Amino acid sequence: MNFIKKLIEKMLAPSPKFLWFLYPVTLVFCAFSIILALSTTLSVVLQVLSYITYAIAGLTLGYSVYTVVVFAPKIKQSTVNLINKTNFGKKMLSQYGFRTVVGSSISFIFSIAFVIFNILLAFMLKAYAWYLSLALYYALLVALRGGLLLYHKNKGKKTEKTLQEQKSIQIKKYRTCGILLTVIPLCLIVPLLQIIFLDRAFVYQGWTVIGFAAYAFYKIISCTIHLIKSSKITDLTIKAIRVVGLADALVSIFSLQTALLFAFSSGGNYAIYNALTGGVVLALTVLLGIYLIVSANKIKKQLLNIG
Repeated sequence: MNFIKKLIEKMLAPSPKFLWFLYPVTLVFCAFSIILALSTTLSVVLQVLSYITYAIAGLTLGYSVYTVVVFAPKIKQSTVNLINKTNFGKKMLSQYGFRTVVGSSISFIFSIAFVIFNILLAFMLKAYAWYLSLALYYALLVALRGGLLLYHKNKGKKTEKTLQEQKSIQIKKYRTCGILLTVIPLCLIVPLLQIIFLDRAFVYQGWTVIGFAAYAFYKIISCTIHLIKSSKITDLTIKAIRVVGLADALVSIFSLQTALLFAFSSGGNYAIYNALTGGVVLALTVLLGIYLIVSANKIKKQLLNIG
């Protein structure tokens, strides 16, 4: 009885070393369970083995979930303490603006890579109008995001300008961003027309379309949440960066729809659906630009009244 009691106590409060052993074992048995479940023909021995594997996978997975729920606060606090040991980590946790700039810088790098990728595809596949127009769209977003990041980096340096003059410059940058967002979507007209009249589509090889789908949905949800959060701060540069991110995410949803219809449709003309989604994306991007312009003019009037 004492042995069972001690075993239960240890199971209820496992050591970190045991958890390092438990989680890999859980993953291995879950993976084997999936492989066996997908197998169409199994021998008698493998059928017996599969039931044993399912049982172990179920037990270890259930227990792993329990440990994660119970120890999540401790794990979170330990992770926070570890991150706070560096200046970069402290800023990431405490400063929303800093997190925005870091995230946008990463997106900036990926956008550059995507521009180069589309240019290469244009010449490799000789589909110049399709891929070069996409490359131009992302290149303009790169220039816009890069300009905002550069301005945000330099505005914190010592300057002789007054706070009102600095705010006025921010408003101009904010309005310029809005103007560009009303023009940039014009680059998507060429792919949209090809989708309507030539039945073109964004194509991802094999089941990689599922990965792109997950990324696109994460992107649109994340950008929407961050845009709402940025409405509570006064830094116009951060707001503009978030709006540009949302405009980028909208095009990801558009490209995802055409790719999914191309990959999984069993025939039929889906041009009307792609045209409708493309038109909505273009319209929303333009509306985002108009929103920035109107907001900039409103803030400018408020600044003049205060001055």
